[in-house]
Amino acid sequence: MALVLLAGLAPVCATLDVFPPARTLGDWVLGLMGLLALAALVDWLRTPRPQELAPARSVPATVGLSRELVRRLRIGGVRDRGERPADGTEEGYSPASRRTPGVGLLFEVREEFPASFAVVARTGLPVAGASEATREPASTCSLPPAAGDPTGGPDRVVLSAEQPVIVSRTYRPSLRGVHALGSLRLRLRGPWGLIWRQAHIRARQEVAVEPALAGLKRALALAASERWHDLGVRRLRRRGGLTEFESLREYVRGDDVRLVDWKGFARHGRPLVREYQEERGQELIIAIDCGRRMGASTAGAESGAGADEATGGLRGWSKLDHALDAALELAAVALQGGDRVGMVAFDHRLRSFVPTGRGAPHLANLKEAVFDLLPSGSESDLGRVLREIAVRHPRRAMVILLTDVADPLSVPEQVRDLAAASRRHRILFAALDDPSLRRAAEGSVALDLAPDQLASVGAAARAMAAERRDGLREIARSGVRVLNSLPAESAAPVLSAWLDARRA
Repeated sequence: MALVLLAGLAPVCATLDVFPPARTLGDWVLGLMGLLALAALVDWLRTPRPQELAPARSVPATVGLSRELVRRLRIGGVRDRGERPADGTEEGYSPASRRTPGVGLLFEVREEFPASFAVVARTGLPVAGASEATREPASTCSLPPAAGDPTGGPDRVVLSAEQPVIVSRTYRPSLRGVHALGSLRLRLRGPWGLIWRQAHIRARQEVAVEPALAGLKRALALAASERWHDLGVRRLRRRGGLTEFESLREYVRGDDVRLVDWKGFARHGRPLVREYQEERGQELIIAIDCGRRMGASTAGAESGAGADEATGGLRGWSKLDHALDAALELAAVALQGGDRVGMVAFDHRLRSFVPTGRGAPHLANLKEAVFDLLPSGSESDLGRVLREIAVRHPRRAMVILLTDVADPLSVPEQVRDLAAASRRHRILFAALDDPSLRRAAEGSVALDLAPDQLASVGAAARAMAAERRDGLREIARSGVRVLNSLPAESAAPVLSAWLDARRA
């Protein structure tokens, strides 16, 4: 564009004697440089300041782990509900004005974002030079992140005439907690393409990355309809147990004769049987281990549900991420069934404690208490958390421990602590296996090693797996129920064990 402009202006200026006659090549070069500087100045004056575009950023307040998060940046027009000015102020917004400055100009924006956010898609131009050829917003599209650019590349769009322009960018977070989208760096190219006007807008907008709870809606729907088998839950029929009378219905062939209500039979003249349901309002406490063993990554190491993108098997989830998903899913189902649910998080100390409560709103309290917990580097103290539960919740309850087996030297201490706690509470020890260790022990992991090295790795993995099995057997002898599952497959076995325990 600059060369075309100079080629057109040079003969015009020569004809009009704008500059003194050039005697040497250097004079011509100086003259052309002067023309270029003049053209750049005109181009700069014709280009509005990027701040005048009144950018407003909107982003969801919460997003699930490994779920896609779409950030939208509105350029010009009237701000929608939920949008915030990029600089955090109200300056530059006129509800009566819908026209965007810099119509037809190329706009570019870069955004500061957390290192745990991966760029999935950005707004861009499909063909180089599309802005000059069409100058229409329809020429933009969703592009993958730029290769070799750690920021994913800038968002680019051509500003439209009347309607506000929406610049979208899609992230995928890989770490739970409160994160923030930061400052914006705006660039607007002049009409002649000679200059870029830039602006740095300081801004901060927080996003809470919570457990994904991939199967929560389905679990609640199936639990409400008693379709436990579809959840992968094996529900056992038991005699007796904690049940309460629900209603009477007519007798049908095959019903247990012991359930016949003889007074109702005499009153109505036809056989009636009593219907029972599990006793509601039982106490459930879910204890989540946040120690160093729960920081093991499950990325690419699981099969089945763990390899599904929806469950995070390929997203680098830790064992703690899966434990939180299973815990909150179980809590939601239990609360829906009328039970009282509390939650504890611990490592070498108590990280979080939520007393038991009932009702759907209590699930928000549980989630708020644990959503940003990360694995620590310390060894977990199981005895301490069990003593804390005994002091803070003296009533008998079902306690589900989402944890893993300690090292062989610490297993006897775990057994003593569990045996002592089981005198007051019913304990379920849900151990989350290490998928990488299991695959290595089975010889199904692909490693770029020599055959003798592979054999050594396999032997070490089998020895560690054997120690783990021995530890689980020792814990089972303490009188508590023991589960062993892969992290991504832990929700269904824990649900099944809870259902059996509440009927026992």
